[in-house]
Amino acid sequence: MDHNPYNLKTLDEKPSGYLDAHQLINFLAKNKIPIKRMDNLPRFAHQNKIEMKKITRDGSAGSTPTIYKTPNSSQIKKILESMKKNNNSVLGKQLLKNKKEKILEIFDKAEDKKETRTSIADKVAKSLGLNCNRKLVRAVLDAKRSSKLEKLKKIS
Repeated sequence: MDHNPYNLKTLDEKPSGYLDAHQLINFLAKNKIPIKRMDNLPRFAHQNKIEMKKITRDGSAGSTPTIYKTPNSSQIKKILESMKKNNNSVLGKQLLKNKKEKILEIFDKAEDKKETRTSIADKVAKSLGLNCNRKLVRAVLDAKRSSKLEKLKKIS
């Protein structure tokens, strides 16, 4: 098993401007970037171009600690955008859940024959500030409101 898969340089002590794993998780959380699994942190950092190094550990037990350079504001912005577009990220899953709830809310409030899948998608996108398309609206409504689909306006 490779204990240094990213070929990180090992330092004797932590330089300023670097965070340990717990500090990085807290820093990211303050910037609205949720991370659930600590064991995936090096992979997350590598994929998001956050500089990493190893520091010499005290004693002989455990693995060599990894430290992370504090991400700047442009890196934070890129990470957020990337996570918003990926429905498998923690943030992406939450946003997808929010979209689905909003789709059902708009559909339930709609009057008969006043809304189309496209108009619902547009309203969701406008209210949440996220991309939403009629295919997602269709999938959600087919799964959750299939008995009430005649309420939608048909486009001829």
